[in-house]
Amino acid sequence: MRYFTVFLFFIFSFSISAQKQVVKGTVINELTKYSEPGINIINLNTLKISKTNQKGEFEIEASLNDSIHFSSEGYRSLKLKVTNDWIKNTSMNVYIKDNSTTLDDMYISTLKLTGFLQIDTKLIELNDFYYYKQFQPKDFSATFAPKINPVDAIYNSFKKNSANTKKIEKLKQESELIEMMKTKFDRETVSALLSISKDDIVKVLQNCNHTERFIYTASDYQIFNALNECFQVYNIEKK
Repeated sequence: MRYFTVFLFFIFSFSISAQKQVVKGTVINELTKYSEPGINIINLNTLKISKTNQKGEFEIEASLNDSIHFSSEGYRSLKLKVTNDWIKNTSMNVYIKDNSTTLDDMYISTLKLTGFLQIDTKLIELNDFYYYKQFQPKDFSATFAPKINPVDAIYNSFKKNSANTKKIEKLKQESELIEMMKTKFDRETVSALLSISKDDIVKVLQNCNHTERFIYTASDYQIFNALNECFQVYNIEKK
């Protein structure tokens, strides 16, 4: 009887830990110590979203060990895991870093004119967009040798993570997340959802012959769909 009681207690404890709960918090600027409104928040496991209010407060549905992603233009993205302490506490302060100073420096360094009118005109035009200023491309355009495909390693890594495939299918049903991604251009959401770096996002899209304008100016939702199409085509070609 004693062992049966212990077993029931274990089952009950497990069901409680797996149950969806609401975690709360306040997002605070690490430098100014002021609360930050309008920060985008995503549960990377459930794809549910939230956003901080005018007081920097938020709440989002989550389970133990879920990954919560925080991002906003001008701030470094942050990913936190839901712990027992967070669930038990009524709220938690989340500190994010303002990278606006870094962006100003990058704005100066990324605009490197070549002396060729056709290329420089495109560089100046692209430099007006946030993501192009944030990203530091080594070259304006890239070409790859046919026998050395930089997508191979990226694709193989992506393919091994079966959660990515499930996530792509699930995202199609999450209208709130889709609408949020249509308004974002910093690639933070795409990078977090697919576990792919910003550098690799550019490599894959370049290899799929997308233009520089699209790569650096499309919304995160457009980029997400383009990456999905690239991987699908690549999968067919490799079979």
